[in-house]
Amino acid sequence: MKEINILISGVGGQGNILLERIIGVSAIKEGYSIRAADTFGAAQRGGSVLSHLRMGSEVHSSLVPQGRCHILLGLEPGEALNTATKFLFKNGFVIVNTFPIFPPKVKVGEWSYPAIEKILMLLKKLTPNVIELDATALARQVTGNERAMNIVLLGVLMGAGILPIGPDTLRSVIEETTGKFARQSIQAFEAGFHTGEKRQIIQPIFFEGS
Repeated sequence: MKEINILISGVGGQGNILLERIIGVSAIKEGYSIRAADTFGAAQRGGSVLSHLRMGSEVHSSLVPQGRCHILLGLEPGEALNTATKFLFKNGFVIVNTFPIFPPKVKVGEWSYPAIEKILMLLKKLTPNVIELDATALARQVTGNERAMNIVLLGVLMGAGILPIGPDTLRSVIEETTGKFARQSIQAFEAGFHTGEKRQIIQPIFFEGS
C-alpha cells in the first residue's frame, strides 16, 4: 500500500482530533507508517477544523495534497462539501453527517446555509461513493450523547469495509482513548458499524497507489 489519505472535516468541538488519534494509533498498532496534522479556523470552538491523516509506504509529508483525499469523514455537511471540493480524489469515499451546525453569520441572517439536499447532490457529483446519515441523531439514540457522532462515523467507515484496519483494533483503541466514555463510544461505534455494513457503494480502487 503506497498511500491512503484521510481527511476529517468539521468544526471546533466536534471531536476531529480524537477521531484522528484513534485511527492513527490503530494504524500504528497494525504496522502502518502514518503522518498527521491539523489546520484550524479562526475560533477553536465553532471554527473550521481539518484533520489530515496519511498512511502508507510512500507518505513523506503530513498534509494531504489537493485532489488526493481518498477518504473524507465529514462531521458537518457544509464543511464536508468545502473540503471535498478542494481535496477529494476521483471516486474517493465520503461519509457525511447530515446534521448541520450553523456559523454565527448564518444565525444572525448575514449568510445563508445551503439546503442539505443540495450539499448531498453536489457531493455525489464529485464521487458516487457517498454515505450520508444523521450521525448526531443516531448517537443520541444509542448512547444518549450526541457528541459520540464522530465515533458513529468511524463505525460506518469500518462497517463499509474501506479502511484496512481490523475493527477489533479500533475497538481496543477506542476503549483506551475515551476513558469514562468508553462504553458509550463502543455503543456508538457498533451502531455505525451496522449501518456501514448495510450500505452499498462502488468500491474505490486507490489502495494500490492511485
